[in-house]
Amino acid sequence: MAYRISAFRYAPYQYKFSNEVKELLPQHYLRRCKEYMEADPLTVHWQPDTRKFTVHPKTGERVKVQNVPLKVMYPEVSNKDLWGGEGIIVGHRKKKHLSPKTPKLWLPYIFKRPLYSEIFDKFYLVRVTPRTLNLIDACYGFDHYILQTNEVNLNSQLGMKFKREMLVALATNDFYDGQPEKQGKILKRYEKYMLPLEEAEWIGLPAGEAVTKAREIHAEENPTIPLKEYFIDELSEKFKETSLDDDSSESQSWINKLNIFSKSDEAKKS
Repeated sequence: MAYRISAFRYAPYQYKFSNEVKELLPQHYLRRCKEYMEADPLTVHWQPDTRKFTVHPKTGERVKVQNVPLKVMYPEVSNKDLWGGEGIIVGHRKKKHLSPKTPKLWLPYIFKRPLYSEIFDKFYLVRVTPRTLNLIDACYGFDHYILQTNEVNLNSQLGMKFKREMLVALATNDFYDGQPEKQGKILKRYEKYMLPLEEAEWIGLPAGEAVTKAREIHAEENPTIPLKEYFIDELSEKFKETSLDDDSSESQSWINKLNIFSKSDEAKKS
């Protein structure tokens, strides 16, 4: 099963599942995957025209406004960084008189910065863009930025990994060990983001890891019984059903068939 993504949108990763594993994955995880694939991210490098019609500057005719988004690429390395929605713009240089078009790439300005997580009480050295730092400041902290930003706008597997680990820590109280006062303050400050543990563990999980985890859970809940054990149990049940004190010819013949050392009736007569 593959969710449909917009033809004008380029994402650093996608969610694609076969019909076989669809039944194994939890519904809340599939719902979030669908939202990520079908949602439109915030426009960063261009602003769409909200008008429906405009006047042509030369002809004066009333024409319909067409919002064609810029072609923004997100390489695989962006999954290890936090670009804040920025990407690589693909276009052409401004054409001069009688000169051919030449392709050009506009790269985002990326640098390393230490980001402090209040939940984990530690710094993380992450490659970011200036827009990422502005968004963190607007959200009043790195943890708030990660937890309240939608997956389609984080647009990074590193960002979703931070979110998953933060939500799991909040669900299990796995932070500030031995400091109940700080734990209480953190829980009160971030309680609006909290989710049940069985749901938090699936937040932003990559498709391959999600399938592996779903199959492991299914194998634990439905263990495979070897045929050897199955036939042993079946044979034991037959022994329980048949009484050895029964002198009927039918039961004796059945027991003789099971006993490989018993002689046939013809051998006994001879």
